[in-house]
Amino acid sequence: MTEYRNSKTTEPRPVSTGGAFGVGDISSLDSNSLVALSLAALSSDRREMKAAMAKAIDAGIPPQDLADLYVPALARQMGDAWCKDEMSFAGVTIGVSRLQSLLRDLGPAWAGDTLAEPDAPTVLLALGKEIYHTLGAMVLAGQLRRKGLSVTLLLGATNDEIVTTLEQGDYDALFLSASIGESLDNLRRMVESVRTKIGEPPPIVIGGTILETETDVRAAIGADHASKDPDEAIALCGLKTQLPKHQEVGQ
Repeated sequence: MTEYRNSKTTEPRPVSTGGAFGVGDISSLDSNSLVALSLAALSSDRREMKAAMAKAIDAGIPPQDLADLYVPALARQMGDAWCKDEMSFAGVTIGVSRLQSLLRDLGPAWAGDTLAEPDAPTVLLALGKEIYHTLGAMVLAGQLRRKGLSVTLLLGATNDEIVTTLEQGDYDALFLSASIGESLDNLRRMVESVRTKIGEPPPIVIGGTILETETDVRAAIGADHASKDPDEAIALCGLKTQLPKHQEVGQ
């Protein structure tokens, strides 16, 4: 995913990442569809993105793969191009906005918490304050919802906001998404705040490319588990998943 975080420059710096919890193998992506989607994301005509999406689906690419593999790959390309001065910040911003729209068009139900059954496990997926890799979190939220989980997505949250959300709901897990370069101290304070103010906090999982560093991030911030794989994170928390009964095949 492409992450935007504050720096000493006047513009946020895009950082190429692998998504909120990881997006899997992208080596088998169709290059023609990838190019078409990339051009559409940067086009002045918003309609071209929907046309490219429809063409990719007609070519046999499942909507889930477009969301889980193609969108992250395109975001990484944009972030890398910005870092190489091959794309302006404005261009990256427009492109990422188009990718967010693509996610909503691919699966309207994935963008909201409407798929889960009443007794489904509940997850709070949170990104800290002044962290802007929201596209990766949107991808992960869609993945979890398609697996039958009820997901609350909390973006740019303060520690108190995370605590308040946990207090107001009955959550089975707290997933924190972080990327390389984010402050371990900030993440540690976030976890400490939850453990101090919540009597019986749910399992806390840290995920994202921050796990690619040599540091033992789980131990450093005090999380219960660490994983870049959504299925592994779900299993580590002991959550049971099932395909929502009203989810249509192919959605």
